[in-house]
Amino acid sequence: MEFISLVFRLGVVLAIFSFIWGILRFLLTILRGGLPLSYPFKIGLKTLQYFLIAELTILFCIEQNDGDLQRIILTGLILLMYFIGKVQNMQFKMMMIQIQGRGMQTPEKPNMRLEFGIVLLAMSLFTFLALYPDYAYNGVSKWFYTSIIDIETTPIFGFIFKIVGFFFSLGILFRMVNSISMILSGKAFGNRDNGSKNNPTNDDPNHFDDYEEIS
Repeated sequence: MEFISLVFRLGVVLAIFSFIWGILRFLLTILRGGLPLSYPFKIGLKTLQYFLIAELTILFCIEQNDGDLQRIILTGLILLMYFIGKVQNMQFKMMMIQIQGRGMQTPEKPNMRLEFGIVLLAMSLFTFLALYPDYAYNGVSKWFYTSIIDIETTPIFGFIFKIVGFFFSLGILFRMVNSISMILSGKAFGNRDNGSKNNPTNDDPNHFDDYEEIS
């Protein structure tokens, strides 16, 4: 139950952060006149987003649990599964776009090594901040954390985000299960089963690889 409670609390924090981050992204889009962001710029924003999440989760551990080591380890595990789950969702969305968008211009294909590299950097920052939590305190992270707590404690919005956080937590739990399965099977690192190694098409004429052009 303690683990479930931690997932729920962290789920609420991440849900509110996603809401605030979405507003900031929307304002950025307005300032750019609706022009689409370039892929390098998106990568930069995503790196900043993941770094902020790493800082906020450390602040969450310190402020809510006095920096308890066991809680920090569990929080790090949840955060890792959350990040990997987001990469999986991105892979799935890209695959669906390619299937449904035949003959149409598809978005730029993401560099999966780069995406996992951002996750690795964010988790490295989380580990560093767990050892040296004072570095997690800065103007940006404190503003986000204070805003999240203020929204969470607001009667109406707090209740709404607790509901959102509940479903968000279920999503994290499912992502954890899927991510663990993905890691154990080796698919997270691009490995395939022996049949696929020996025969890339796997004797299936309808088979296609991730991000493969569908003619």
